[in-house]
Amino acid sequence: SEANEKAYKIVRQIAHSKYGGKKNKILFRNRDYHGSTIGNLSACGQNERRDQYGPFAPGFVEVPACYAYRDEHGNEPDFGIRAANAIEEVILREGPDTVGALCLEPVTAGGGVITPPEGYWPRVQEICKKYDILLHIDEVVCGLGRTGKWFGYQQYDIKPDLVTMAKGVASGYAAISCCVTTEAVFDLFKADPDDHMSYFRDISTFGGCAAGPAAALENMKIIEEENLLENVTNMGHYLMELLNDLKAKHEVVGDVRGAGLFCGIELVKDRESKEPVHESTVQAVVANCASQGVLIGFTNRSVTGLNNILCLSPALICTKQDMDDVARAIGNALTTVYG
Repeated sequence: SEANEKAYKIVRQIAHSKYGGKKNKILFRNRDYHGSTIGNLSACGQNERRDQYGPFAPGFVEVPACYAYRDEHGNEPDFGIRAANAIEEVILREGPDTVGALCLEPVTAGGGVITPPEGYWPRVQEICKKYDILLHIDEVVCGLGRTGKWFGYQQYDIKPDLVTMAKGVASGYAAISCCVTTEAVFDLFKADPDDHMSYFRDISTFGGCAAGPAAALENMKIIEEENLLENVTNMGHYLMELLNDLKAKHEVVGDVRGAGLFCGIELVKDRESKEPVHESTVQAVVANCASQGVLIGFTNRSVTGLNNILCLSPALICTKQDMDDVARAIGNALTTVYG
């Protein structure tokens, strides 16, 4: 949350120093999530995580999700371009001179493990450059190896202006979050050394604590020395094979998708209509897996009526045997709950 708040402050300060305060709007995507503060809930695309916490901060504007499985054009080869162009439509509606940044997850995480369709990210980058809009990538879930690259955005050959990260930086062993910018963005805060308001005015309760960075450095060293990025790629491919096998065996599985060791299983009552199963039955699947010694997640209190997706994020050190155990437990749970 704090890392993303810093990114918003950077965007707003640049709006004031460079654009007379006008280019201050921050776009966020439907079904994306960026944190629990009021500022981050203002940029939240999941209604059940933000309902009852308003009013929210002004200047945050939602853009459509890139959700191929639930879009009428999702199977068309140009869907990725269409989904990105929907962002441009919002920019034109709001006025490009009022939009300062676009904040997105590389893969929508808690909103359903929604992987971007082909062509989506290059077009998004093109749109941001066209309208002088900063591209802010939230890597809190996807970063530090989860997708098989150091950062999720590296899977899509794009160059963001702002990148935020947190949990994975130290693998949860210590609290840490980071907000990283390009030199070009950083230099905007050095434009007028005589202006005492020109520097980035920000403090942090734990900003001077060395424990987080120490754990992070050791964590990243282990990821490198043990070739965990390669393991994530290999085990991710193997896990997707197992999930496709589950789809072939269980009619309740409507879609499987993912990137590296971050995968989702969408459960539906009927594959034709894609009607979601009730979330109480998804909870039953999660509980059944836990009883077998396998912990998985799901889209918990995310989007009303669409909390029907199992979310898998195995440890980066996992083995084929681990993946077999996960798939077996899910298969058993699906049989128990749905028959």
